[in-house]
Amino acid sequence: MARRVYAERVLGGSVPPEQVRLSEWTTWLHNHPWFIKGEDRLAENFPLVVKHLLTPREYRARILRDLFQPTNGIGPGYKSLATLVLKGLVRTVLTTNFDTTLTIALNELRPHIPLIAEVNRHPGDLQEFTIFNRAQIVWLHGKAEQYSDKNAEGEVDKLDPSLIDKLVPMLADAPLIVAGYRGAEPSIVESLLADNLNRANEFRNGIFWCIRVGETTHPSVDSLRRHLDGNFNLLEISNFDDLFTDLARELANEDLYPTAQHAENARAELAFDDRPCTSATMDDLDHDQMLAVMREYCAKLGRAPVTTETLPSLLREQELLVEVDNVETPTNGCVLLFAKEPQNFFPHAYISATISGKKRSNFRGNLLKQHTDLLAWLHEEEVNPLLKVKRGAKHDKTPAYPSRALVELTVNMLVHRDYERTESASINVDPGVSITFRNPGALLDSVASRVVLDDDGHFRAVPNVSDMRNRALCDVFFGIAAMEREGSGLTDVEELARDHGGDTSFTHDSKAAAFIARVLQPIASSGSKTTARDDRPTGTYVFNVLPFASMPDGVSILKIRDRLPPQDILDEAGTFLFFDRSKELWSFAPLPLLTTMFGDYCDPKTSARLARGDIEANPDHRRILSWLLRKHFERHLRVFEQQGFILEGDRKRKRAYFEGRDGKPRKFTYDTPRRKGIVREVVKKRGDELRPWFENEGIGYEITQLDDVWGVRVKPFYMFTGRDARKPLPAFARTARATRRMKLDRNKNVEDDLTFWARFLSENKPTINIGQNHIDDLILEGQFFTVEIPEQGLLRDDDEDSNRMPA
Repeated sequence: MARRVYAERVLGGSVPPEQVRLSEWTTWLHNHPWFIKGEDRLAENFPLVVKHLLTPREYRARILRDLFQPTNGIGPGYKSLATLVLKGLVRTVLTTNFDTTLTIALNELRPHIPLIAEVNRHPGDLQEFTIFNRAQIVWLHGKAEQYSDKNAEGEVDKLDPSLIDKLVPMLADAPLIVAGYRGAEPSIVESLLADNLNRANEFRNGIFWCIRVGETTHPSVDSLRRHLDGNFNLLEISNFDDLFTDLARELANEDLYPTAQHAENARAELAFDDRPCTSATMDDLDHDQMLAVMREYCAKLGRAPVTTETLPSLLREQELLVEVDNVETPTNGCVLLFAKEPQNFFPHAYISATISGKKRSNFRGNLLKQHTDLLAWLHEEEVNPLLKVKRGAKHDKTPAYPSRALVELTVNMLVHRDYERTESASINVDPGVSITFRNPGALLDSVASRVVLDDDGHFRAVPNVSDMRNRALCDVFFGIAAMEREGSGLTDVEELARDHGGDTSFTHDSKAAAFIARVLQPIASSGSKTTARDDRPTGTYVFNVLPFASMPDGVSILKIRDRLPPQDILDEAGTFLFFDRSKELWSFAPLPLLTTMFGDYCDPKTSARLARGDIEANPDHRRILSWLLRKHFERHLRVFEQQGFILEGDRKRKRAYFEGRDGKPRKFTYDTPRRKGIVREVVKKRGDELRPWFENEGIGYEITQLDDVWGVRVKPFYMFTGRDARKPLPAFARTARATRRMKLDRNKNVEDDLTFWARFLSENKPTINIGQNHIDDLILEGQFFTVEIPEQGLLRDDDEDSNRMPA
């Protein structure tokens, strides 16, 4: 409902409601003072949205009428329920809903169901009610299209007594199945059920109340359950669709009436990024990256953290996964965002970057990888060099192009491109002059009509004039804070460039169907916008910490009985820790899986799953958690032993280093966004032929926490080894060499070292899954933690005219 109101009243009907993304309307909805925040209390906002947003009442009726006409076909649960009605196994359906889904599902089975009785569409509408009706719908709160729905706050306290008098005798002699209903309205749980226990013979045929696994019942339902005792049955189901689909299957041979076939509604034409990519499968997607990115997405939007189990449903909700011929299929947008090799499906979906038309670099992979690699390339000195800019009586060193402007144009290129056109996007650097971004796909008509174009298609940015060609792509990029919603991107680029002493040029090339943005090096600022930006000078700081993008929400503590299980079970259990003389096993693996695996070797009753928040609050348990994380990381490091990277034998030191290749130096080849096939000598030979020794690159590591972000701190170091290039030299010999070696390190060396180690440890992937057996959501970022800090600084007291000190 909120999305519909947002599309019609906030966006003025310029965007169809189905194209408004989650992050657009939820941000707007959450800002209302009456909105009740919290994922677990979302349903409580239903009557509040009706009361505050769906006004006047005629508008409410129209919205509810239109909104609940199913546009993607009827779900399998309603179809199966209609089949049960057709076969005479269900006769009356009572609903607090006001959508027409059930009505449509039953109408599709006409003429085999000749009459569908509808009761209480409006006050006093009881004439069609009888317990003998073959197909009967009772609208407990009225029907929206009859202007009698009761959904606003205060409208759902009591039912019409005349309606209750009709229903109670039927409920007294028939079992009642409750599914898909939370039980919060007093009109149902109290007015209809609890207040009529005696008249309904305490529902002697039973109330079967269905809840989904992991859900809790409403307090009103708990009270009803206590009063009914054995006549109340609480059942766990997976979901509404599965319940009635399974029932229809189990009751396939129970049939009082003839069956019929029915057709599904056709789907409306979709935008390119919302269409299914029928040649792709789930195996083509990078599941670790999807989980990491969508966790960040949910955190930004204030939603519950997504897990491996809930990720598919979130992707379905965002329509990144759709069903085609009963097969779950990624959309084009999903493939562009998360595929391991999206160019297998869209060969043109890459960006070609050149310097003076030469030194070509092609940025491939999914859009998130292209985003990361492009930003790294655009910040290199050859692309964005430092210039001396005169400010007053002083000269400051500043980049040729404002960093934020380049970020905006990069995101614009990735998310607003027309991916149906088969040419690639391009960036060209004209050293000392400009950087030009050329994107397939001219301005959308909704934007082109609102800017002033000259004869050559040039235009100036207009604040808040924007539209989204690829709403699914924009939604994810907004959700990870890589872009803004308010149409301020090009306006920001123009202002940033001018404030910087440069300028911009934007071109709408309608003939070539392309958009061209050009930012020029070192003119005045104008325009305004609704989205604020921070244009203070900033410094980017890199912490030598690989942050966890995803962690399990708890730890399983398995109680072991008198003897340990055989080694094959321990091997299958994966990574874990033993405590209390091997009587207690700590693992991230799900507890049911562990108890099944260990069988009689464990005690399921005393075993438990502790929430990570509770573990972090206990200092002793927190240390165990850190230890378990470190053990997972060490197991990941052992993957590199075939490449000569080994753990140090000293258990007190948490370090790993490269060993030589058969007593000789070792080289390692890796790629960066700028260069391919970089050769790095990770083990160097030193000394002379008579007394050779080696300088081996390595890292120290430890688990750490920055604020509430867990991570692995990585500290590069040199291990000095003897003539075999493997065994460390004595401690005193290493100390002397380390002191001399440190004098050679400079900031540039440190930056290069961190780049190398990130590429090496992540194997050039965006994420590092260190979960191993049975754990899918223990994932590290593939890059070191970075933050931007405003460099405002302070003026020195002794010199008011001096430059500000760095912050």
